[in-house]
Amino acid sequence: MNLRLLGLMAMGLLLGSCKKDADLVEIPDCDLSVPAPDMQRKLARYALPEQQFYIRPGLGTTIRTASAYRIRIPAGLRRIYGQPMSSSLVQVRVREITKRSDMIFSHAPTISGGQLLESAGMFSIRFSQDGQQVVLAPNASLDVTTVLPPALSSTTGMGLFSGLSSPADSSLIGSWLPLQAGGITPFPASGTSTGFQVSLSSILYNSNASRLNWINCDRFVTASPLTTVQVRATRPGATSANTLVYLAFSTLNSALRLYPATSAADSFLAGQVPQGYAVTAVVMHMDGNQLYFGKQSATVAANQTFAPTLRAVTEAEMAAEIRAL
Repeated sequence: MNLRLLGLMAMGLLLGSCKKDADLVEIPDCDLSVPAPDMQRKLARYALPEQQFYIRPGLGTTIRTASAYRIRIPAGLRRIYGQPMSSSLVQVRVREITKRSDMIFSHAPTISGGQLLESAGMFSIRFSQDGQQVVLAPNASLDVTTVLPPALSSTTGMGLFSGLSSPADSSLIGSWLPLQAGGITPFPASGTSTGFQVSLSSILYNSNASRLNWINCDRFVTASPLTTVQVRATRPGATSANTLVYLAFSTLNSALRLYPATSAADSFLAGQVPQGYAVTAVVMHMDGNQLYFGKQSATVAANQTFAPTLRAVTEAEMAAEIRAL
Protein backbone atom coordinates (compact mmCIF):
# COMPACT_ATOMS: atom_id res chain seq x y z
CA MET A 1 0.00 0.00 0.00
CA ASN A 2 1.26 3.50 -0.81
CA LEU A 3 2.95 5.03 2.26
CA ARG A 4 1.22 8.38 1.71
CA LEU A 5 -2.14 6.60 1.65
CA LEU A 6 -1.26 4.75 4.86
CA GLY A 7 -0.42 8.05 6.53
CA LEU A 8 -3.68 9.64 5.40
CA MET A 9 -5.65 6.64 6.65
CA ALA A 10 -3.91 6.87 10.01
CA MET A 11 -4.64 10.58 10.32
CA GLY A 12 -8.25 10.05 9.28
CA LEU A 13 -8.73 7.42 11.96
CA LEU A 14 -7.10 9.60 14.57
CA LEU A 15 -9.07 12.72 13.74
CA GLY A 16 -12.27 10.78 13.31
CA SER A 17 -11.91 9.52 16.84
CA CYS A 18 -12.24 13.03 18.26
CA LYS A 19 -16.01 12.66 18.34
CA LYS A 20 -17.00 11.62 21.86
CA ASP A 21 -20.25 10.26 23.20
CA ALA A 22 -22.75 13.04 23.87
CA ASP A 23 -22.69 12.56 27.65
CA LEU A 24 -18.91 12.82 27.92
CA VAL A 25 -16.85 15.98 28.17
CA GLU A 26 -15.07 17.02 24.96
CA ILE A 27 -11.34 16.98 25.73
CA PRO A 28 -8.17 17.32 23.66
CA ASP A 29 -6.90 13.76 24.16
CA CYS A 30 -7.57 12.88 20.53
CA ASP A 31 -5.64 15.61 18.71
CA LEU A 32 -2.67 15.17 21.08
CA SER A 33 -1.65 18.77 20.44
CA VAL A 34 -0.31 19.30 23.95
CA PRO A 35 3.45 18.67 24.14
CA ALA A 36 4.98 16.69 26.96
CA PRO A 37 6.76 18.90 29.52
CA ASP A 38 10.55 18.92 29.91
CA MET A 39 10.10 16.43 32.74
CA GLN A 40 9.47 13.72 30.12
CA ARG A 41 13.17 13.79 29.21
CA LYS A 42 14.03 13.06 32.84
CA LEU A 43 11.57 10.17 32.95
CA ALA A 44 12.94 8.71 29.70
CA ARG A 45 16.24 7.98 31.45
CA TYR A 46 14.50 5.28 33.51
CA ALA A 47 12.86 3.43 30.61
CA LEU A 48 14.20 0.01 29.65
CA PRO A 49 17.28 0.94 27.58
CA GLU A 50 17.66 0.21 23.90
CA GLN A 51 19.35 -3.13 23.22
CA GLN A 52 21.84 -3.57 20.38
CA PHE A 53 22.77 -6.74 18.52
CA TYR A 54 24.96 -7.42 15.49
CA ILE A 55 24.19 -10.14 12.96
CA ARG A 56 25.69 -11.40 9.73
CA PRO A 57 23.76 -10.43 6.59
CA GLY A 58 22.25 -13.16 4.44
CA LEU A 59 21.64 -15.56 7.32
CA GLY A 60 18.44 -16.21 9.25
CA THR A 61 19.17 -15.32 12.87
CA THR A 62 17.28 -15.54 16.19
CA ILE A 63 18.07 -13.15 19.03
CA ARG A 64 16.74 -13.13 22.60
CA THR A 65 15.93 -9.83 24.30
CA ALA A 66 16.01 -8.61 27.89
CA SER A 67 12.27 -9.34 28.19
CA ALA A 68 12.85 -12.89 26.86
CA TYR A 69 11.29 -12.09 23.48
CA ARG A 70 12.64 -14.23 20.62
CA ILE A 71 13.10 -12.30 17.37
CA ARG A 72 13.65 -14.35 14.22
CA ILE A 73 15.30 -12.14 11.62
CA PRO A 74 15.08 -13.38 8.02
CA ALA A 75 18.01 -13.74 5.65
CA GLY A 76 16.16 -11.44 3.24
CA LEU A 77 17.08 -7.85 4.13
CA ARG A 78 17.67 -4.86 1.88
CA ARG A 79 18.79 -1.28 2.23
CA ILE A 80 15.90 1.14 2.16
CA TYR A 81 17.07 2.98 -0.98
CA GLY A 82 17.74 -0.18 -2.95
CA GLN A 83 21.51 -0.38 -2.64
CA PRO A 84 22.84 -3.92 -2.29
CA MET A 85 23.74 -5.21 1.16
CA SER A 86 27.46 -5.27 1.95
CA SER A 87 29.34 -7.90 3.95
CA SER A 88 29.33 -5.63 7.04
CA LEU A 89 27.46 -6.70 10.15
CA VAL A 90 23.86 -5.55 10.45
CA GLN A 91 23.02 -3.59 13.58
CA VAL A 92 19.73 -4.52 15.26
CA ARG A 93 18.28 -2.05 17.77
CA VAL A 94 15.43 -3.22 19.99
CA ARG A 95 13.25 -1.41 22.49
CA GLU A 96 10.54 -3.04 24.61
CA ILE A 97 7.73 -1.78 26.85
CA THR A 98 5.91 -4.38 28.93
CA LYS A 99 5.05 -2.59 32.20
CA ARG A 100 2.85 0.33 33.21
CA SER A 101 5.90 2.09 34.60
CA ASP A 102 7.72 1.89 31.27
CA MET A 103 4.63 3.22 29.49
CA ILE A 104 4.98 6.35 31.62
CA PHE A 105 8.77 6.52 31.36
CA SER A 106 8.57 6.12 27.57
CA HIS A 107 5.45 8.26 26.96
CA ALA A 108 3.49 5.34 25.49
CA PRO A 109 -0.15 5.80 26.57
CA THR A 110 -2.47 2.88 25.77
CA ILE A 111 -5.11 4.63 23.69
CA SER A 112 -6.47 4.28 20.15
CA GLY A 113 -9.11 6.55 18.72
CA GLY A 114 -9.95 7.77 22.21
CA GLN A 115 -10.53 4.21 23.46
CA LEU A 116 -8.60 2.52 26.24
CA LEU A 117 -6.27 -0.33 25.26
CA GLU A 118 -4.66 -3.06 27.33
CA SER A 119 -1.16 -3.96 26.17
CA ALA A 120 0.41 -7.41 25.97
CA GLY A 121 3.71 -5.77 25.05
CA MET A 122 5.17 -3.11 22.76
CA PHE A 123 8.38 -3.37 20.74
CA SER A 124 10.47 -1.46 18.22
CA ILE A 125 12.98 -3.27 15.99
CA ARG A 126 15.28 -1.31 13.67
CA PHE A 127 18.02 -2.49 11.30
CA SER A 128 20.95 -0.60 9.80
CA GLN A 129 24.16 -1.38 7.95
CA ASP A 130 27.04 1.01 7.27
CA GLY A 131 24.89 3.83 8.65
CA GLN A 132 21.98 3.18 6.26
CA GLN A 133 18.52 1.98 7.23
CA VAL A 134 17.73 -1.64 6.38
CA VAL A 135 14.26 -3.12 5.88
CA LEU A 136 12.82 -6.49 4.88
CA ALA A 137 13.20 -7.82 1.35
CA PRO A 138 9.99 -8.65 -0.57
CA ASN A 139 8.24 -11.79 0.72
CA ALA A 140 10.38 -11.89 3.88
CA SER A 141 8.79 -11.72 7.33
CA LEU A 142 9.97 -10.78 10.81
CA ASP A 143 8.70 -13.13 13.53
CA VAL A 144 8.57 -12.21 17.20
CA THR A 145 7.59 -14.52 20.07
CA THR A 146 6.55 -12.40 23.03
CA VAL A 147 6.14 -13.16 26.74
CA LEU A 148 2.93 -12.24 28.55
CA PRO A 149 3.33 -9.34 31.00
CA PRO A 150 2.41 -10.34 34.59
CA ALA A 151 -0.09 -7.45 34.79
CA LEU A 152 -2.07 -8.53 31.68
CA SER A 153 -5.68 -9.33 32.59
CA SER A 154 -6.77 -11.14 29.41
CA THR A 155 -5.36 -12.53 26.16
CA THR A 156 -8.74 -12.41 24.40
CA GLY A 157 -9.21 -10.13 21.41
CA MET A 158 -5.57 -9.16 20.92
CA GLY A 159 -4.55 -7.40 17.72
CA LEU A 160 -1.59 -5.48 16.33
CA PHE A 161 -1.31 -1.70 16.51
CA SER A 162 1.22 0.71 15.00
CA GLY A 163 2.56 3.66 16.97
CA LEU A 164 1.47 7.12 15.82
CA SER A 165 3.60 10.09 16.77
CA SER A 166 2.19 13.03 18.68
CA PRO A 167 1.74 16.10 16.46
CA ALA A 168 3.22 18.09 19.33
CA ASP A 169 6.41 16.01 19.37
CA SER A 170 7.10 13.61 16.50
CA SER A 171 9.58 11.60 18.59
CA LEU A 172 6.92 10.52 21.12
CA ILE A 173 4.12 8.00 20.83
CA GLY A 174 0.76 9.75 20.91
CA SER A 175 -1.71 7.02 20.01
CA TRP A 176 -2.00 3.63 18.29
CA LEU A 177 -3.39 2.71 14.87
CA PRO A 178 -5.08 -0.71 14.51
CA LEU A 179 -3.49 -2.84 11.81
CA GLN A 180 -5.15 -5.49 9.64
CA ALA A 181 -6.52 -8.63 11.27
CA GLY A 182 -4.13 -11.54 11.68
CA GLY A 183 -0.42 -11.56 12.28
CA ILE A 184 -0.81 -12.40 15.98
CA THR A 185 -1.66 -15.80 17.49
CA PRO A 186 -1.32 -17.26 21.00
CA PHE A 187 1.93 -19.09 21.74
CA PRO A 188 2.13 -22.01 22.06
CA ALA A 189 -0.73 -22.91 19.72
CA SER A 190 -2.18 -25.38 22.24
CA GLY A 191 -2.23 -25.47 26.02
CA THR A 192 -1.66 -22.49 28.28
CA SER A 193 -0.45 -19.40 26.43
CA THR A 194 2.84 -17.91 27.57
CA GLY A 195 2.96 -15.20 24.92
CA PHE A 196 2.05 -14.34 21.35
CA GLN A 197 3.52 -15.21 17.99
CA VAL A 198 3.69 -12.02 15.92
CA SER A 199 4.49 -12.16 12.21
CA LEU A 200 5.24 -8.92 10.36
CA SER A 201 5.26 -9.19 6.57
CA SER A 202 7.71 -7.08 4.57
CA ILE A 203 4.87 -4.76 3.53
CA LEU A 204 3.74 -4.27 7.12
CA TYR A 205 7.21 -3.95 8.65
CA ASN A 206 8.53 -1.61 5.94
CA SER A 207 5.53 0.74 6.07
CA ASN A 208 5.70 0.81 9.88
CA ALA A 209 9.45 1.53 9.72
CA SER A 210 8.65 4.78 7.92
CA ARG A 211 6.79 5.97 11.03
CA LEU A 212 7.84 5.50 14.68
CA ASN A 213 8.50 1.77 14.10
CA TRP A 214 6.61 0.71 17.23
CA ILE A 215 4.30 -2.32 17.32
CA ASN A 216 1.85 -2.90 20.18
CA CYS A 217 0.03 -6.16 20.95
CA ASP A 218 -3.24 -4.77 22.30
CA ARG A 219 -6.91 -5.30 22.92
CA PHE A 220 -9.65 -2.73 23.25
CA VAL A 221 -11.11 -2.51 26.76
CA THR A 222 -14.81 -2.64 25.93
CA ALA A 223 -16.26 -2.29 29.45
CA SER A 224 -18.99 0.26 30.04
CA PRO A 225 -20.38 2.62 31.20
CA LEU A 226 -17.77 5.25 30.37
CA THR A 227 -17.05 8.47 32.16
CA THR A 228 -14.72 11.48 32.21
CA VAL A 229 -12.01 11.51 34.87
CA GLN A 230 -10.60 14.78 36.19
CA VAL A 231 -7.32 15.14 38.08
CA ARG A 232 -6.30 18.39 39.76
CA ALA A 233 -2.64 19.25 40.17
CA THR A 234 -2.73 20.77 43.66
CA ARG A 235 0.27 23.02 43.28
CA PRO A 236 0.37 26.75 42.43
CA GLY A 237 1.47 27.35 38.87
CA ALA A 238 0.79 23.81 37.66
CA THR A 239 0.07 23.79 33.91
CA SER A 240 0.55 21.44 30.97
CA ALA A 241 3.98 23.05 30.42
CA ASN A 242 5.37 21.73 33.72
CA THR A 243 3.01 18.92 34.76
CA LEU A 244 2.43 15.38 33.53
CA VAL A 245 -0.63 13.39 34.63
CA TYR A 246 -1.41 9.71 34.13
CA LEU A 247 -3.98 7.14 35.17
CA ALA A 248 -2.35 3.77 35.94
CA PHE A 249 -4.83 0.88 36.01
CA SER A 250 -4.37 -1.60 38.86
CA THR A 251 -5.92 -4.65 37.14
CA LEU A 252 -5.09 -3.81 33.51
CA ASN A 253 -1.73 -3.41 31.81
CA SER A 254 -2.75 0.09 30.82
CA ALA A 255 -1.78 3.72 31.40
CA LEU A 256 -3.53 6.83 30.09
CA ARG A 257 -2.07 10.30 29.81
CA LEU A 258 -4.48 13.07 30.83
CA TYR A 259 -4.62 16.39 28.98
CA PRO A 260 -5.41 19.89 30.31
CA ALA A 261 -8.98 21.06 30.69
CA THR A 262 -9.91 24.29 28.95
CA SER A 263 -11.74 25.52 32.04
CA ALA A 264 -8.85 25.41 34.54
CA ALA A 265 -5.09 25.36 34.02
CA ASP A 266 -4.48 22.98 36.92
CA SER A 267 -7.11 20.41 35.86
CA PHE A 268 -6.41 17.46 33.56
CA LEU A 269 -8.98 15.21 31.90
CA ALA A 270 -9.33 11.75 30.35
CA GLY A 271 -12.47 10.84 28.45
CA GLN A 272 -14.16 7.49 27.79
CA VAL A 273 -12.67 5.87 30.90
CA PRO A 274 -14.55 2.67 31.85
CA GLN A 275 -16.13 2.76 35.29
CA GLY A 276 -15.48 0.10 37.90
CA TYR A 277 -11.72 -0.21 37.43
CA ALA A 278 -9.23 0.52 40.22
CA VAL A 279 -6.78 3.21 39.14
CA THR A 280 -4.07 5.41 40.58
CA ALA A 281 -3.96 9.03 39.45
CA VAL A 282 -0.32 10.12 39.18
CA VAL A 283 0.73 13.77 39.05
CA MET A 284 4.33 14.76 38.28
CA HIS A 285 5.19 18.45 38.47
CA MET A 286 8.40 20.42 37.99
CA ASP A 287 8.96 23.89 39.47
CA GLY A 288 12.38 25.13 38.39
CA ASN A 289 14.69 22.25 39.30
CA GLN A 290 12.44 20.86 42.03
CA LEU A 291 10.26 17.83 41.27
CA TYR A 292 6.90 17.15 42.95
CA PHE A 293 4.98 13.89 42.96
CA GLY A 294 1.51 12.91 44.09
CA LYS A 295 -0.76 9.90 43.69
CA GLN A 296 -4.28 8.95 44.72
CA SER A 297 -6.09 5.64 44.20
CA ALA A 298 -9.80 4.91 43.78
CA THR A 299 -12.26 2.83 41.79
CA VAL A 300 -13.53 4.86 38.83
CA ALA A 301 -17.09 6.10 39.33
CA ALA A 302 -19.20 8.50 37.29
CA ASN A 303 -17.43 11.87 36.89
CA GLN A 304 -14.52 10.68 39.02
CA THR A 305 -12.22 13.39 40.37
CA PHE A 306 -8.79 13.19 42.00
CA ALA A 307 -6.72 15.80 43.80
CA PRO A 308 -3.57 14.09 45.10
CA THR A 309 -1.31 16.00 47.46
CA LEU A 310 2.04 16.79 45.85
CA ARG A 311 5.28 16.48 47.81
CA ALA A 312 8.83 17.45 46.89
CA VAL A 313 10.86 14.46 45.69
CA THR A 314 14.20 13.69 44.12
CA GLU A 315 14.40 12.31 40.60
CA ALA A 316 15.28 8.88 41.99
CA GLU A 317 12.31 8.97 44.39
CA MET A 318 9.94 9.86 41.54
CA ALA A 319 11.30 6.97 39.43
CA ALA A 320 10.83 4.57 42.36
CA GLU A 321 7.22 5.70 42.83
CA ILE A 322 6.46 5.11 39.14
CA ARG A 323 8.12 1.69 39.16
CA ALA A 324 5.85 0.68 42.05
CA LEU A 325 2.64 1.35 40.08
